[in-house]
Order: sequence, then C-alpha cells, then structure tokens
Amino acid sequence: MRVFSLIFMITVALFSTPKDYLLVSTKQFIVRGTTSIGGFECNYDMNAKDTLYFNKAQKLNKISHSIPVKKFGCGNFILNHDFRKTLKEKEFPQIEIELSNFKNHNNQYSCDLILKLVGKQRVYKNLPLKINQNRLHGNIILNFSDFELTPPKKMGGAIKVGEEIELFINLYTQ
Repeated sequence: MRVFSLIFMITVALFSTPKDYLLVSTKQFIVRGTTSIGGFECNYDMNAKDTLYFNKAQKLNKISHSIPVKKFGCGNFILNHDFRKTLKEKEFPQIEIELSNFKNHNNQYSCDLILKLVGKQRVYKNLPLKINQNRLHGNIILNFSDFELTPPKKMGGAIKVGEEIELFINLYTQ
C-alpha cells in the first residue's frame, strides 16, 4: 500500500508541475504595416532548435539571432526592395533580435526583447506572450521614429507607409 501511495504522489507531482521549458523548432519573425493603399507583410522563417527555460538565470534564458535584412520576404520584388532600402540594408545588413528572461507566472508568459535595427538598439521589457497549441507568440508595435527612420513614400507622396509597424514573433514548439 505504501508503494502504491508513493507512486501515486510522484505521478501527481510530475503531471501537475507546470512546464518550465519549451523545445522550439522553428522561429518566425513578421513585420506588418499599412500604406495609404493597403497593407504589407514581410516574413523571415528560421528552422533552428532551441530550448527556452522559464524563470531561470539570464544566461540559460535567451535566444539571439542575427537576421539578414535581405532574407525577409515581402511578397514581390518592389516591396522587398523598398523594405531593404528603408532599413538601410547596405549600411546595416543585419537585424539583431534577442529574446531573454522568459517568464511563466500562473500561465502568464513574458520575455524581454532587445532589437537592434539600423545601428539603434531598443529594449522592451516584459513583452506579453501567449501560448496555444504548438506556438508561443507575441507582438509589439514599433514606430519608424524609434529608430530614427522615415516611413517611405512613393509616387511623390501619393503612397505613404504609416508610422507604426508591428513585429510578430512566433516560436513553434515540437
């Protein structure tokens, strides 16, 4: 009877403990914005395995990526060219993204984001994350002016990109 009780308690403890890590297989970064004639979306997908630890020491708890600006796909040649030009790809060919300090408190997930774009670094603390099925995801609204950039215009200003863009981060789990 004691053995059965011990096995039962261990089983309950194992299955009732919240997961303190996630195995990530694919990372996806999406930039969305609007123009005076519609919207645009530029994507970058990366198949790279990582383990995310929640509520752990900083050094165990981060994902860093250097993403080539030219690898973002916006759907067509013109949008790709405009995206690269706006982000000054020739001068700053990489976007640095670091996600760190992953936390899970009562199934409320968050992380810190360090974004280095066009030579400017911005830190965003406690970015809320959601988890559903096989994806941990979050998003943040950025302004071109945060990075001392001017939203592009075309056709003498007839087509304008809005000041705000949204960065979506998707971490797909195994």
